[in-house]
Order: sequence, then C-alpha cells, then structure tokens
Amino acid sequence: MSACSHPRFAFVALLVAGCGIAAAAPAPEATAKPPDAGPATKVRVALDLLNNRVHASAHSAGNLIIDAGSTDFLKYVDGGWKTSWILGEQDQGAPVALVAGLSAQLFVPIDTDGDGVGGTALGDAVLAFTLRSLAPKQKVSVFVNEKSVATLDVDGARKKRLHVAVPAAVLRVGENRIRFTFRAAASVKAKRSAAAFSDLSLGLAGAADAAAGGVPPEPVGARVTDTLFGGVHRPAIAIAGNTSRLSYYLQIPPGAALELGYGSEVAGAHASVRVSVDGQAPRQLLDAEASSRWSEVSLPLGAAAGQAARIDFIAHGGSVRWAEPRLTVRAAAPPAIPAEPRFDHIFVWMVDTLRADKMRVYNPHTRVETPNYDAFAADATRFEWAQVPGTWSLPSHASLLTGVYPPVHKAVAHEAKLSKDVAFIAEDLKQRGFKTAIFSSNGYVSGKWGFERGWDAYRNFIREDLPNGADYLWKTAKPWVLQNQRKAEFAYLATVDPHVAYTPKPQFLKKYWNKPYKGPLKPALTGVQLGLIGAGKLKINDNDKAYLEALHDGEITQSDSVFATFIADLKAANLYDHSAVIVVSDHGDEFGEHGRFGHGQSVYQELTRVPLLIHAPGRMPAGRVVHADVEIMDLYATLLDLAGAPVGPRIQGASLIPLAWDEVGATPRAGFTIDGQVARGLKVARYRLVAASGRLELYDEFEDRLEQKDIAALRPIALRQMRGVLGLLHAYETRWTKARWGTAANVSANFLKDAGP
Repeated sequence: MSACSHPRFAFVALLVAGCGIAAAAPAPEATAKPPDAGPATKVRVALDLLNNRVHASAHSAGNLIIDAGSTDFLKYVDGGWKTSWILGEQDQGAPVALVAGLSAQLFVPIDTDGDGVGGTALGDAVLAFTLRSLAPKQKVSVFVNEKSVATLDVDGARKKRLHVAVPAAVLRVGENRIRFTFRAAASVKAKRSAAAFSDLSLGLAGAADAAAGGVPPEPVGARVTDTLFGGVHRPAIAIAGNTSRLSYYLQIPPGAALELGYGSEVAGAHASVRVSVDGQAPRQLLDAEASSRWSEVSLPLGAAAGQAARIDFIAHGGSVRWAEPRLTVRAAAPPAIPAEPRFDHIFVWMVDTLRADKMRVYNPHTRVETPNYDAFAADATRFEWAQVPGTWSLPSHASLLTGVYPPVHKAVAHEAKLSKDVAFIAEDLKQRGFKTAIFSSNGYVSGKWGFERGWDAYRNFIREDLPNGADYLWKTAKPWVLQNQRKAEFAYLATVDPHVAYTPKPQFLKKYWNKPYKGPLKPALTGVQLGLIGAGKLKINDNDKAYLEALHDGEITQSDSVFATFIADLKAANLYDHSAVIVVSDHGDEFGEHGRFGHGQSVYQELTRVPLLIHAPGRMPAGRVVHADVEIMDLYATLLDLAGAPVGPRIQGASLIPLAWDEVGATPRAGFTIDGQVARGLKVARYRLVAASGRLELYDEFEDRLEQKDIAALRPIALRQMRGVLGLLHAYETRWTKARWGTAANVSANFLKDAGP
C-alpha cells in the first residue's frame, strides 16, 4: 500500500527547487496531497524497492556486510557464474555457501562517497568472514585483486570468525576481486568443498566496533518489518546500528521520482538519501532529522533518469526505518486489454539468422531492402529489443517452442535432444482443438532432436533432401494452411534463408554486389568456409568480407520477397485480418564486428538481438513499438494467450500481450542469453553485459549498438547493477518463472516468498 492511499495518513511532498534537497514532511495530520497528474496520467509504481531489496547492498558502521547463506550473496558472486561457489546449501542447520573445490571468489564494490567501505578516500581495510572448515589441517590464503594479503590456519570443525588486514594499496574504487584458496577439500553430498561460509564484511580499519576488539561483529543486514509510528503501521526496511547505508543499484525509468516514508524510534537519528550516477557528482535528495512519526517525501531523480544509478539510504545517530520506498512515474493509467475471442489461425514465420539491425524498421541506416517486413511492422506490434536465449538454431528454436531457458529444455549441444519433460507448444495447442503443422528448412528443428511432438503435419526439407528455400517451404505449406482455414490451425514455418549457405538469386544479390568476384568464397560453400575462417584456415581480405555480407544481405531481401507472397496469400484467402502472424528470428550472424564470422560462438548483440513483430488484430496494437526487453522464449506464453489457453506453471516466459498495452507495469525487464558453460549475455534497458572468457564486458546499447567500446571500467555503478541481475538469473535460470517472480530486473514479492530473504 502506498502512503497516499493509506486511510489513516495523507502526506505532503516538500521539494526545495533548484538544490534538489527535500525537507522533512509535517506531522501526519497535514491534509495536503501530491499535485494532480491530470485526467490522462497518474502516479504509478515502476519499481517497488521492498520487493527489490535483493538489488541492495548493506553497510553498517562503514562495513559492507554480506550474508553468504541468502540471496544477498548472489550479486557478489555473479550467481555462481565462474566464481566456484555451491549456493543455497546448509551446514550444521544454517544456510551457507560452500566453496566448490579448493578456491572461490567474489566481487565487491567500493566507492569513496563518504559512508561506505571506502570512506572519503581509500585506506587500509579489514576483511572479516565466518566459515567452517570441511577438511582437517586446513589453511586458507586470501587474495584481494590478486595480491596476497594473508594465509591463515583454519583447523578444527567449529565455525570461526576470522579477519585479515587489507592494505589500501591493493584496493580500488569500483569492483574488487576477493579470492580464497584452501589447502584441502572434503566430500560433501557427493561434491568436493573446502569450507562453508556464513558471512563476510569489509570496511576501513578503525571503522569497526571497538568493543569487538577492532574486528567487525558478525553482520546483520537489512531487514523488513512491520513498523508502527504515529499510530500507522508501514512495512519498512532498516539496518540496525548507529550508522548505516542501504545502497540500491537500479536503472532509473525516465521521469521517475523516489517516494518513501521515514522515521526512527531513536531521538536525534538523521536520515539522508543520495543518488549517484557514473560520471556525475553524487546528489543529495534528502537531509533531515527522523522523528517517531512517519515523514513522507517525493524526490525527483532528475539527471539519473534513464541511467544506472546507486540510491543510498543513509542513517546517522540511530537506525532509520525506510517505509515503502518505490520509484514512481507519471503515466497513463493502464488500459483495459481487449478481451477478444481466441485466434483460430496462428502462424509463426521464423526467419533463420536475421539480426535486427538488418531490417529497415530497426535500423533506418541499413542498406538492406526489406519493404515487406517493414510494411508488416506498421501493421503489427514491434518489439525493439528482443533477445534470443541461444546463439544458434537448436537452443533458440527449442526455447521458443517450450517456453523455457536452454538449461531446462536441454537441447544445448549438437548431440543433445529436447527434453521430454518440458511442455511443447504443438501438444498444448493440439489439446485445445488446433490442427498443428511444422514446415522446417532447419535440420535441427526435426525429429532427430525431439521436435516431432504434437504435429498433425510434420515436414523437414533438409531431412527429406528436398529444396529448402523459403519459396519452396511456403509453396508446400500453403495447401495445408488453406485446407484448414475453417478450423483452428497453428503452423510453424521455419524458413532457413538467410542462413548459410548464402546463395541468393542473382536479382537479389545484384542489389548489393554488381561486379565480378574472383576471391576464394563460393556461395554454395559458405557454410563450410565460415568454419574455416573461424579456425584461421581461410584468410579473407576486406573485399572478401564485403562480398560475404552482400551474399547474406541478398538472402534477406529474397526472404522479404517470399514473405510478401505469404502475406498476399493469407489476404487472398480472407485469413490475414483474422490471424495472428508472428515474424521472428532465432539468432543473427557476425561479420567481423568482434573478429568472428557466423554464429554460435559469442553472445554479442549481432547474434542476440533479433526482430520480433506480432500482428494480432484487436489483441496487439498495430504500429505500437515496445521498448522493453523481451525474450523470444516469451512467445510460448504469448501463443497460448492468443489461442485463449492458460499458461501452465512450468513455463518460464510470460505473455507479451499485456506488455504491448502497458510497459510501465511490466518493466524493467531482462533479456538473457545462455551459451552453455561458455558465456552469458544480459540486456537490461540501457546496458548489455557480456560474461565470457573469464571477464565481464559492459556496453551502452543506446550509444554503441555494435558494442565496440567496453565501458566496464568506466561505469562501475552500471556494472554493479548489471552484475546484480546476472547473479539472480544465473542462480535461478532453471527455476525462474516470470508469471510468478516478475523479471530479475524487477522482482515481485513472490520471489522473496519462494527464494527466501
């Protein structure tokens, strides 16, 4: 419940114009209310910070405190991605994180904004941690930013609290790597582990509680309680102790304000709120004394809007309770989603290997001619930032057709088949009275890999050794579609152009290459030759690269031409206006942007960002552009929604129909790409994170869509924010369900109920 809707409380938002500092609100008896947003808009919650406290870091007495046995730990260990932790375990009845094998690491942020780990300037620090050795005669060596700082004896079977001095010279502003390496490991539940960690803390030497002998006490992080001030109960978050800081790492929606109440049972306690953005000076939003009655403020976030930011809730002189903090925006009330009958004609037109920036509606500067896809986009809802779950055909098609991430459907390697334990769209729709058909020119999307389930008509032209161009596919599929036009029907049309081999017809190639070519590339052999280029066995020059891309571009325009025939035939049969038609791709292709060619070997945007267009008259608004991040995995739930069918609890994706009508209520979102145990890609609003080769790269997608400038070292706040989302998604990638948990960039209260504190 927001403060303004509480029947026993009304608030006044007091803002000091020009300086951005908010004064304390008057006593609760005041009856003023926020300015009216007007008939077309209202104040809406964009991010509930109580629900999203998993994205906050806790500081007490100048120490960053980390609970290794809870979801708090995930943001410091990238959810276990390449950090060697066994998460969510128990040791002697208490929640812990186990070291996987002999060594594990975590990454912690340090700033010098005055009240965190770094104080106002980096100084000598104390790292404290509570662990229990799982092997006898144990020793642990501690490294900070790969500099050795201590080696300690950890003998005995009891839990111990240890501390080491960390010289200022090894610390840095931004991310800091802490690594523990042990002498021995033991078997624990069929796994090898050296130690069980309960908690950690890091703070400046001298900032620790003197009563603890200069060693920080065992940390107690932020807690949410029902708090009574002035006769009003409010859910509030706080950190115990005289001084504390709770730091949220978030991407701020445009036009957002921070709304919250604050109070304290300690006389003289002081409340401050600050916002920090990379490249900007920290800005104080609130500086006021907290009383034993709720004070309410609304704080505009100004220049932080549209950026990754750190919002600090700071208490001095006693613990401060922060009630119902939330980011709000002024936006139109959510419209009622049209309750149209189900669509009895649903067609997915899959364009294999089509990256979004090759289509004119996604990239006005592209040379590639796609007039028919562009015209269709004007008649559909267009999703500006659709991400694929895998960067080659097998995992991406499998996620689309099952609604789950690759680690769940398990079709992640050349020899791996689709799991029989996952739902499958053809089976779901068949059970609801649909005739179902697949016409596939992709060899992976076949019975050999488990895709034969639930189809009334099943064709794979590669496996049948037949022509596999989009024109032949539609020529073959058209009679089936037309003969079922008086029935409920679903057709999955998996076209393969512009996939290799790049063999466009001459009339399409000449649009991009109209001169003789005498280099080593052969159109019919481009599938093999891309592999040779990647292996360094075929050297190509700039002219060869230009020819290669011309072949690919010609295939895209050729695909566009066949798509025009498909749409014309639907219209001629009086089907188009009554059909749901989806255009999507499974991945893109690389042309040297990051030194590679083809696909399946990285998670950069040229592979992960694909077009997604949905024409569904009455259910999806024509001409609408959705800027929120979505995943093609979400199509499974969307197809069921279009068919008037419920979405089962096993589905990880969520229907895109509500998002098409109201982005405010369902953002921010995360687009996740999983490349086995090799790489992870993550898109959230402005930024993309690429986790591969033992490092993290960060890119600003608004300023650098080709991802040529890694800014991880330049934007520590943005990097920390993205690491937090990565930590959640990687740790829960086999369990995440958007319908219940929201997205990892904006979690619901159900996530906390299910996953713990």
